Amino acid sequence: MLFKKWTVIGFLVLLACILMVLVEFIFQRHQEVMRQEIQSRTTEELSIIRFKLEATILADIYVAKSLSTLTTVNASTVAESWEKVSQRIMEQGKYIRSLSLAPNDIIEYVYPLKGNQKVVGLDFRTMPEQWKTVKQAHELKEIFIAGPIERGAGKQVIIARCPVFLDPPYNQFYWGVISVDIDIDSLLQSLKVDEVLPGYDIAIRGKDSSGELGPVFWGEPDVFQHAFAQEMIYFPHGSWRIAIAEQDNVNILDQVPWFQTNIVRVIGYLLLIFLIASFLVIYRLYDKSNRLSLYDELTHLPNRRYFMSELNRYFEREKRAKQPMGFALLCIDVNKFKTINDTHGHNVGDQVLVECARRIENAIRDNDCAARIGGDEFLVLLKGGEKGEDLRKIMDRVRHAVGVTPVICGELAIPVGISVGYTRYSPEMQSVNEMIHHADNEMYDEKSSS
Repeated sequence: MLFKKWTVIGFLVLLACILMVLVEFIFQRHQEVMRQEIQSRTTEELSIIRFKLEATILADIYVAKSLSTLTTVNASTVAESWEKVSQRIMEQGKYIRSLSLAPNDIIEYVYPLKGNQKVVGLDFRTMPEQWKTVKQAHELKEIFIAGPIERGAGKQVIIARCPVFLDPPYNQFYWGVISVDIDIDSLLQSLKVDEVLPGYDIAIRGKDSSGELGPVFWGEPDVFQHAFAQEMIYFPHGSWRIAIAEQDNVNILDQVPWFQTNIVRVIGYLLLIFLIASFLVIYRLYDKSNRLSLYDELTHLPNRRYFMSELNRYFEREKRAKQPMGFALLCIDVNKFKTINDTHGHNVGDQVLVECARRIENAIRDNDCAARIGGDEFLVLLKGGEKGEDLRKIMDRVRHAVGVTPVICGELAIPVGISVGYTRYSPEMQSVNEMIHHADNEMYDEKSSS
């Protein structure tokens, strides 16, 4: 029974461990799915940011391009209309910070003039960094996005270099360049990235429209190493690349309700508890039914079924053994039990049987087996291979234990005696029934002589 109990406990522990591992595995998969769903939604938000950023920059560029068209049509009257046209362009361009016009790549006009007087008269050819982008726009014959570069008080701007040709669409006669400063910091702040995408880091690379291989000019370079989504921002020539990654100290699943995040664990462990509780209930029912089928309900001794199984096992073991150890069988019957039943009633008779069973069990060893096989009859399997005098001592001890004192039933003191028959295993015996028959005869012989 102890072995069986620990087997069941071991099975329950193993089952619980397997189910816990399964629950945690499904939980991790559920976490991954939710993370992927959040990242998918975040990628959509990034696409919207990318679209707004690209559309706003292009809108401001093409507003300024109208100045290029005006200059192409009537370059001689630029000075007369410069301030008026520039003012209108600044009003229409949402993030245009300043405009400059450089015939033959020398700045002659700038708007607004206030705060920008120093740039008037500057020759781009004397400024290598800026000349590089002006020359590139000239060679491309197309608008070119330069920067971002810093323009006072740590502000970053991008510069749209718009080359002006006097002979479109051939573009052979280069007149000069229009430069449009766009406040990229204000533009990025207007997109409210931190509010739209909390818990994420965003970075942009591609200075001077150099694309995905260009240097990072906004955010941290590490973002591109850990990015789960990236988008391209395209210009008339060149591009930027924008990327998004989770912040190291932020768990994006924190933005999901606790129950939704842990639903797998909640259901899984509730199911685990339910399964273990169900198993315990089933096991207890099984154990109870098993005990009822193998043990006598009145005396709680093994019944005939259990005893015969044990006796057969020992009998077959001895049959197969080259050197049998031997075992013995006692057949016990309560003397005058019918008289007790008839005189005092069945309740008293049952109490007598219970007490006789207890005394018989206490008189034998722990490894021996006593059973009630029906009525007032008991069988005892002696597993030690006793012979001769030792066997008789055990029989005398059982007789003495049962009959030494009367059985007390309420106010009644009922004297009890037993008759005991025995037999030892012999290789000549063919079956356990033969052993039982022999012990039974011995018992009846003793009963007849008493």
